[in-house]
Amino acid sequence: MSDLFLRRTISSDKGTFGVLTRNGKTLCVTCEDPWRDNARGESCIPAGRYRCVGFNGAKYKDVWEVTGVPNRTAILIHAGNTMNDTRGCILVGKRLGEVDGLPAVLDSRSALDALRLTLPREFWLTVIDRSPE
Repeated sequence: MSDLFLRRTISSDKGTFGVLTRNGKTLCVTCEDPWRDNARGESCIPAGRYRCVGFNGAKYKDVWEVTGVPNRTAILIHAGNTMNDTRGCILVGKRLGEVDGLPAVLDSRSALDALRLTLPREFWLTVIDRSPE
């Protein structure tokens, strides 16, 4: 199974942003909720290693679910722009920017389409928090 890494680079009350890589190559940028003690639907997930599996639901099709997160379920990797678009999920984009005054990932749908073409249906995701300064 492939190994991907999500390295978080920015974290504030306006979101948690990072870079998703595989084999040292950047695949996209990411947006998550701020850390709120792993609260369901309100927090980014804890740093750690998780198995991701293909997911198809009523709203989100052909995305991935992050499994094995302590006390959490239904965490998806999907399209969206700001922390207002995620309820504990991981959003993907091609670049960082701003939407309605909030930090955001942009070109999200095209980033997700590119991931659909290159990523397997199952992989390991290692989430690494940003180093304290």
